[in-house]
Amino acid sequence: MNSVNSLEIFNKHKEAKPSIVTIGTFDGIHEGHTSLLTNMINHKNNLIPIVISFNKSPKDIINKNNSKMIFELNEKKKIIQEIGIEKIIDIDFNQEIQELNCKDFIEILKYSLNMEVLILGEDTLLGKDRKGYQNGLIEILNSFGSKLIPIPNKKDIKSKISSSQIKKSISDGDIEKANLLLGRKFFIKGKVIEGAKIGASLGYPTANIQYNDDLVIPKDGVYKTETHVDGETYLSATSIGHNPTFNGSEKTIETFIIDFEEDIYNKDIKVSFLEFIRDQIKFNDVESLKKRMSDDINYIVIGKG
Repeated sequence: MNSVNSLEIFNKHKEAKPSIVTIGTFDGIHEGHTSLLTNMINHKNNLIPIVISFNKSPKDIINKNNSKMIFELNEKKKIIQEIGIEKIIDIDFNQEIQELNCKDFIEILKYSLNMEVLILGEDTLLGKDRKGYQNGLIEILNSFGSKLIPIPNKKDIKSKISSSQIKKSISDGDIEKANLLLGRKFFIKGKVIEGAKIGASLGYPTANIQYNDDLVIPKDGVYKTETHVDGETYLSATSIGHNPTFNGSEKTIETFIIDFEEDIYNKDIKVSFLEFIRDQIKFNDVESLKKRMSDDINYIVIGKG
């Protein structure tokens, strides 16, 4: 996969062959993004498909929101590649980009990337003068000999699918809705690190995952999950929270992998979330906790707790 970082791409990189270009943040690569990128592939003909991906949402930067991402940048790139697009240009929405009007931005894309076609969601606006499908973008593109293909927004029952909508679903623990809107299972990746070994003392040894705090994390609770280790997938129960029964002070993500006994310390694993089971509970005694953990595992395996 060709991935070029920084704004310098627009000054230095020249694409010899005509291209079809799309622009966005693509956080989560949800169903709306997938629809856009699939349409891009379907319309490419002999054009080179290029994705220009902002590392952070321009809206969040303008509004000074410190919003968390759904997936890390390298995961976003992998998913785009799996859809079928090799060339990805990563750029920061810096001051130089923010000050460009739409015409200047299109001129850069035309003469650096040899852009013949721009494909965007129908409500996407470009430049500080915010030009889009319905207010001048087509005319600007035509003046450079390029054209626009607007793609209708992908919607759920009520509204347009958006990354912010998915982040809220994840934060609320509504994993099934988040997965539906993503078009794939929400997951967290991380290295297995040494923890307090509370789970092992209870008969349920857990993998304590070193997670990225810049990413959105599901609300505290116990989840039905799948854990992927060395190319194999196992059912698992994942707990997020502060271990209230033991008055824990640090937030942890710990997964108990069912029917698994290997030592995986320092290994990178992936945990895919399937269903929220219950909130974190401060139990009165250890035996009550162990009974509930057993019920959780039974529910995950056979659907009964």
